[in-house]
Amino acid sequence: MKIEYLCDHIQFADTVASWLYDAFISGIRDDLSRAYVLSSVKNCHKLEFPIRLIALLDGNCVGTVSIVSNDLKCREYTPWLAAFYVDKGFRNQKIGEQLIDCVKSIVTQLGYKEVYLRTEHTSAYYRKLGWRFIETCADRFNLKPDVFVFHLP
Repeated sequence: MKIEYLCDHIQFADTVASWLYDAFISGIRDDLSRAYVLSSVKNCHKLEFPIRLIALLDGNCVGTVSIVSNDLKCREYTPWLAAFYVDKGFRNQKIGEQLIDCVKSIVTQLGYKEVYLRTEHTSAYYRKLGWRFIETCADRFNLKPDVFVFHLP
């Protein structure tokens, strides 16, 4: 398996956009269309946010993660691990952990000392990986995400 920048493999943007729309947008943000999410996913870079990564296995995209400047508008933390998704058929194979490790490495190279994330359903997973819980707060969509931080070396 390899982790690559989405901007170098833009042919997988449709796959990534579909995953993100279905997992994080549909039923929560009726104001955002699949086309909008696709356009947003295609906005990706290597040295400035948003940075989008994909996991490639045998030429297929099997997971994704992004690094963004802010994923929770009511907080001023930066940067954030966001839009993290591993295809259901490839879960429990450490692909997600490798994507997360790559995010940590990139964020460190960019000069940051910590990285943040929000989750509504997978707090136990991040605790197991050593992320430190900061708070639970309400966002503008009436979700109550847990916010975590990972301090980088």
